[in-house]
Amino acid sequence: MLVAFWTTKLLVFPALPAEEDMIIVLLALIPTVAVASWPGEAPTVLLAVSIAADVVAVTAGIYVGGGVDNTSGPLLYALVIVLAGLVLSEPANYLAAIGSAVAYGAMVCAEQVKWLPHRVPYGKPSDDAVATIVIVDLYLLLVAWVTSYAIRQMRTVYLRADEMRGEAVSSLSHDLKDPLSIIQGYAEMAQEAEAGDRAQYLQRIRHSAQHALDLVRNVLDAAAIESRPIVPNYEPVRINELVQGVIEFHELIAKGRNVQLVSQPAAPAPIIHADGQLVGRALGNLISNAIKYSQRGATVRVTTAAGRDSVSIAVADNGPGIAAEDQAGLFQKYRRTSSTERVDGTGLGLYIVSRIAEAHGGTVTVSSELGRGSTFTLELPLGPET
Repeated sequence: MLVAFWTTKLLVFPALPAEEDMIIVLLALIPTVAVASWPGEAPTVLLAVSIAADVVAVTAGIYVGGGVDNTSGPLLYALVIVLAGLVLSEPANYLAAIGSAVAYGAMVCAEQVKWLPHRVPYGKPSDDAVATIVIVDLYLLLVAWVTSYAIRQMRTVYLRADEMRGEAVSSLSHDLKDPLSIIQGYAEMAQEAEAGDRAQYLQRIRHSAQHALDLVRNVLDAAAIESRPIVPNYEPVRINELVQGVIEFHELIAKGRNVQLVSQPAAPAPIIHADGQLVGRALGNLISNAIKYSQRGATVRVTTAAGRDSVSIAVADNGPGIAAEDQAGLFQKYRRTSSTERVDGTGLGLYIVSRIAEAHGGTVTVSSELGRGSTFTLELPLGPET
């Protein structure tokens, strides 16, 4: 940063630069070039030397620019403090602030006792110079504190995101073992089974393959959604037919868990303008979750209702329910609640539903109580968002 600053200064004033300016440029340039040209990651000691050289270069620049009367000079210290915290560690910005404060105070004091000549005609009285040192030191310490807080927050967010991604990958790897093992087992049994039994085995293979496919698709969809916005391909969609098709697709999975899927379509059948594939994906995630969290023998009810400007699709289950404090962050990526931790999943399904709803200008909401099941409602406008 300092090299860029002083290079810009030389370009703005193309006349022969002062000898002091060249010394300042070299103070900042030599360690920076060493860091940039170091093969691989530069060692911490070299980075620390570069930061220290920048502090010296800034102090020299302030002195050449007027010393204590150069009120804009301390702003460059702030850049060095931020840089120290980013490239080294959180405590490094405090060390850079202390070093800057000491260097600045020493420069001002040296001018006041005439060890260094003052470079501009006007010079502040001693009391003003001392007050300036105090103000600049407090400013530098405040910059160090703010930088430390901001870096700590950014690192916390990054570490949490990295932890959640790791959990999702680990969960996906673990979750895929069961359906793939089932597929392999039933495939081997189907090879030796009679024709009547073979059809049953093939159904179970299909059920397990669908479960594995849903897990993988959620991870891929989440990655695609994160890298680019969802742009729906709007077309007329008969919502009742879409809902029925998604239900039929999940009936085999529901039967495998002894869960009954019940549909209550709206009358008359509404038609909306939406991306049928995306809406079907969102509804499929809601139904899949409802089946997954329902007890054996339970009922999952899918209800469609038409309003004046929108259509709503509600998926109700008899699962464990969701605590009120967990509902606010339910649609965040990789978020899983305490009541769902023992059920296989990556924590991506509801995130995908929410993003699809937002892309259509709609919403997805949840109504739930612990021990009394949950109802997720997907509401979509009748036409494209304008």
